[in-house]
Amino acid sequence: MVSLRERKSRASYTDVAQGLEDLSSGDEGQAGSGTGAASGSGSGEDSGSDNDDDEDKGDTSFSSGASSEFRPDSTSPDRGKGRALPTVDSPNDEDDLIYDEVEDDDEENIDPALRSMSMTHTPGMDFDIDMGMGMAMAGPSRKALVNQRQKRPTQTITRSTSIPFPLSSASQPTHGQSEIYLLDLAYREAIRQSTLNMTFQNPVATRTDKERHNDRGKDQTRLHGTDAFPPGHPTPFSTRLLQTPTPDARGRSPAQEVEWVDESANRNVGPLERKDKRKKDGWSSHSRLTVGHPWELWRGEGWWPEMYLGAGGDDAEGSSAVASGKREDWLMKEDVRLGLGDIGTYKVEDMMLLNEEEAELYLPTPINQHGDPWTTCYVGPHDQQVPVNFEMFDSKSFAETNSINPRIGHTFFAGGPIWGMDWCPYPASRAAEFGDSQYLAVSTLPHIDTRPAMYEKWPRTSHGSIQIWSLRPGFSVAVDGDDVMNGAGFTGTETGGMTCELVLCVQGGPVMEIRWMPLGVWDDYDLSTLGRKDTPVPKLGILVAVQLDGTISFYPVPHPRFVKQELPSPPIYLRLDEPLLRLEVPDASCMCFDWLTGTRIAAGLSNGHVAVWDIFDALASGDSTTLLPSIYTTISGTAIRSIAAGRTPPSDDQLGSEPIYLVTGTHDGSCILLDLRDPLYPVELSHSRVPCMTVGWAQQMASPITVDTDFVVTAIKVRKSGQGRGHHLSSHRGQVWGVATSDYHTMLVSGGTDGAVILGNYHTGFYRNRKMPLVQERLYEVDYNATTGEYRILDDILPEAISLEAASSRRPAASSRRGHNEPPSHLLKTGAWSPHVGIHQVVWNNGGGLGKAGWVASGGASGLGRVEWVEGRWRDGIAAAVV
Repeated sequence: MVSLRERKSRASYTDVAQGLEDLSSGDEGQAGSGTGAASGSGSGEDSGSDNDDDEDKGDTSFSSGASSEFRPDSTSPDRGKGRALPTVDSPNDEDDLIYDEVEDDDEENIDPALRSMSMTHTPGMDFDIDMGMGMAMAGPSRKALVNQRQKRPTQTITRSTSIPFPLSSASQPTHGQSEIYLLDLAYREAIRQSTLNMTFQNPVATRTDKERHNDRGKDQTRLHGTDAFPPGHPTPFSTRLLQTPTPDARGRSPAQEVEWVDESANRNVGPLERKDKRKKDGWSSHSRLTVGHPWELWRGEGWWPEMYLGAGGDDAEGSSAVASGKREDWLMKEDVRLGLGDIGTYKVEDMMLLNEEEAELYLPTPINQHGDPWTTCYVGPHDQQVPVNFEMFDSKSFAETNSINPRIGHTFFAGGPIWGMDWCPYPASRAAEFGDSQYLAVSTLPHIDTRPAMYEKWPRTSHGSIQIWSLRPGFSVAVDGDDVMNGAGFTGTETGGMTCELVLCVQGGPVMEIRWMPLGVWDDYDLSTLGRKDTPVPKLGILVAVQLDGTISFYPVPHPRFVKQELPSPPIYLRLDEPLLRLEVPDASCMCFDWLTGTRIAAGLSNGHVAVWDIFDALASGDSTTLLPSIYTTISGTAIRSIAAGRTPPSDDQLGSEPIYLVTGTHDGSCILLDLRDPLYPVELSHSRVPCMTVGWAQQMASPITVDTDFVVTAIKVRKSGQGRGHHLSSHRGQVWGVATSDYHTMLVSGGTDGAVILGNYHTGFYRNRKMPLVQERLYEVDYNATTGEYRILDDILPEAISLEAASSRRPAASSRRGHNEPPSHLLKTGAWSPHVGIHQVVWNNGGGLGKAGWVASGGASGLGRVEWVEGRWRDGIAAAVV
């Protein structure tokens, strides 16, 4: 017979955390007694009556958790934790020693906190469990337990007297030994409850997905009100149209009358009050908009520091007055002159004119996969399209290609992938003298298979070309060669529409990006001297080009109407071997550029640097050997792909100062804001996993525009309330190649690898409720048939409203399983688009004044370009009250 041994608590294990010692139940003095209070039976006799049954079963006995065999201070090799070794010899002694060694190994891996709790002396009741019936019976008396000394128990579990029986269904672990059963049930129950609380949410506090989605969709007006709304143009004056500038069906625009509004006339209204008034007016009127920006809301003139002439007087106290909006204190944009009128002018006899055969070396090769010198494009209504062959320099009006298209415009073919486009800044008064013509510069790569490598400079002798297209109202008149006022330049029948009038044949490689000098470089002319041999041809402007030889070159462009016509029909091929000025960095290639002022240019380089040049003196003298950048700083470890100048005055009282912000997009996916006052510390606005191919600047918001990882065009606030917050404007299904903003309105146009040109309004990101869908309009979309090599243009597409989740490729919160609530197929995003359909360039007409601000041009890899008139519409056709 083996007596029940008492277990002594180890002194070092009895330190229990404060507040946990009360979890033990019962009197510690009763732990080893055989009384009814300890055993749970009514008396010792009652317990003894069950001795025979317990001995016959030999099943399970439950110890009180206090055994004298646990002697931590003993030098005996038999000490240890776990089942106690018998005090008398038995055949199972060797097995017990092995069993104790295994438990000693397990003890080393026990958490100290768990070990301290497990060794706490806790009294408890002894129960027997009938394994067959699953019933609890009163424990045997001490005498009965002594009779069972030779029988090894099959299961030992310690239970607390304060815990009801249903919690006693614990057993030995299946894999290895665990000491969790040594813990008091109160500890184990606390562990179980904490595990459940961490794993499962409280059903009472659980909210539905719809409730959480509604909470996130709070109206932004409740948070910011009009403080988040853009203040509009940065000048203390504005100009507005008094009648519609919309062209008629033949493309003719009515004569425009522009009103000057002095917003500083009230001396009691300062810059802050003036901006608040603009915000409130914009908030009230823009709730009536659908897509776009109606002409009634267009405002000029933008801001350039050269436009500001001075403060214009003193205030009542005799101190210097704040910025004035009086007409005499400002120049209209078209009236600004830089003093470069005689630079780059040529006489007709000094020009190198080429014939068509000689010009072929410079022109793109429009050869399709069948070897034909044209490209085939399906045009017309989406269900009635017909194929049209476009040869190089061909153009067709929308009335010819799609009669149901409500917009006015033209489709033209440049012969190769279009990478550069820009409208010529020419005064509207001068353009009216030549049939109200507007000029668009276009640059191309030689072929769709031409793939320029990054960091590779082409030889200086490489050929390239720049096309000068004219856009005239759609009418035909007989032109007399002496009648210059009606569009003189050549005699014959002049037809309106899109015409390529001039091709500049240049050296230095193909042109990847072009921009006209923005202010005042066109030449005056005297009509009485025209036609004389010694009379220089007046300049249309100076065109700046990024070429594949890694340089930025400045080319003078003569007015096409004054160049002697020696060919039977346009275009005129003019060879220019050397530019007026060439900017170059020896160890890097120029990738992109933008104008800070009329004579200050900022360029992004392939080595991650930004360079800023002041080019007026070098351009006037023609000597660029000593020209060095005024700023040269690094902002990235990769090439700079795009750059935009933040043409916003530094403050309200510095309207004559130069702009201070540059926004750049890099190939590592960063959009970086650079303050030119401290160029050593650029600020990263955003970072995505795809290259940032384009950036822009919204002058009315004083905010940069970039593209995020989901190909969503986003405006980021950098001033006042909501700083650093982005507002979604439009969404593409592929990488965005270009974005365009206007100085006169808030419409934004973007083009991407998905072949779509999308119109949005960057005011909508500020007043739109976050739960409302994103409204945008696809102006057109290009598709490509890889089997036949033919293109298709769809332009009868209605405006669309898509949820922000679909726009950003995210399923709404109510979606719990993949495949549910997926975006529609026409909104799925991918980077694997055919290179034939990409739209590389989009640009608004910022150089023709307020009346021409609705013209937008776009073009891409197909070589097909489009110009069209775009303006917004009022909701329900009812215009809001415009102040």
